[in-house]
Amino acid sequence: MSLSLLPFDIYLTVLIRLVCALIFGGIIGFERANSKHDAGLRTHIIVCLGATSVMIVSQLVHLNYGGVSDLTRLGAQVISGIGFLGVGCIIVTRNRIRGLTTAAGLWTTACLGLVIGAGFIEVAATMFLLIMLTAFALRPLSLKLRPVETTIEVTVSLTSNKTITDFTNDFIKLNYDLASIKSAKEKAIFILHITNPDEKNVLFRTILDIDGVVGITEL
Repeated sequence: MSLSLLPFDIYLTVLIRLVCALIFGGIIGFERANSKHDAGLRTHIIVCLGATSVMIVSQLVHLNYGGVSDLTRLGAQVISGIGFLGVGCIIVTRNRIRGLTTAAGLWTTACLGLVIGAGFIEVAATMFLLIMLTAFALRPLSLKLRPVETTIEVTVSLTSNKTITDFTNDFIKLNYDLASIKSAKEKAIFILHITNPDEKNVLFRTILDIDGVVGITEL
């Protein structure tokens, strides 16, 4: 087996595809990084470059060895295998799921890389523009449709006759989303989520009226 050097015209085509993958993947990653997500600029660039290189190698192997190789085999493994990165981006907390858009973005960036690697640059450019439209132009609408939450820290005194269970029941009756409880010797701290921050002043007064509540802090 000898090391084969690509003809210049083929190498130039490969180089253009890899540069497109770097640019497209980088811009998508920049949007994620700008939104304070861990999977940002570098992650999306690497994913897009990796997927692009897989399709390029598939084509080159097919070109060098004829019909021996299946052009779609390696690409299919990328589509299924990218899921492990997506799972690492999804965080599930009480009644909330974070990272779904980032996970979907990684998977789509990998698919974008496959399209670039296959040589369909115009299709990749169309995909890229639609992804950017979804990420940037539709973000304000998405935030508007999403219920806005405020997280508060409520400190209660345990020196009275009330227990942590009593306070928990009080908050449940008010339909607050209880995230966590930290208890000490004479006090406990409840972390609550409020889904209607516009009414938080009224809600704060309601909480302060509960016997044993000594303080509220908005986080």
